[in-house]
Amino acid sequence: MPLRPADSPGTARSDRLGPDDWTRVALLAIAEKGAKNVSVERLARELGTTKGSFYWHFKDRTALIDAALERWERDFTDRVIEQLSTIEDPRQRFRALLETTFTDQPGIVIDANLIADAGDPAVGAALERAARKRLAFVDRIFAQIGTPGGSDRALLAFSAYVGLAQLRRTAPLLTPKSRRAKAYIDHACVWLLGDG
Repeated sequence: MPLRPADSPGTARSDRLGPDDWTRVALLAIAEKGAKNVSVERLARELGTTKGSFYWHFKDRTALIDAALERWERDFTDRVIEQLSTIEDPRQRFRALLETTFTDQPGIVIDANLIADAGDPAVGAALERAARKRLAFVDRIFAQIGTPGGSDRALLAFSAYVGLAQLRRTAPLLTPKSRRAKAYIDHACVWLLGDG
């Protein structure tokens, strides 16, 4: 399940902590400042527990990062694709996909911070897997619509998402919000789908 504001550190009781608690706070740390921000000591403090609890579930920090990346890929790629795949009309599915980029703040910020850490082999591999899945999903939407140059348009749409993620990371005040976000989505649908 994607991160929600209620999923704040310190809410879990240390006697019930499991791997999901550790990966949740690891993703929150990544959302703040990237994978380099994941410190076992700090996460233990935030969870109100000791490092011993961590080592009960994970061999080391690398294992935690790997588990957090798996959770990120599952929650912010696989589950999003599954949910959007239930929308029959491919045009509406594409619009809903664009809307998630403006409502899924934790996911897009995590993406941007992971992109900044793409030189790390584990992070780079996770980013590539997610990118392949995401791009294939968008490519299928364009193929269903039958838009000329669909694969190129799918790549352009995905590139715009990556750019928006970076903008959220580097200059968040410049990202479209509220009515401007709706207008951005409307224009993107016209430009990329050929609607209008």
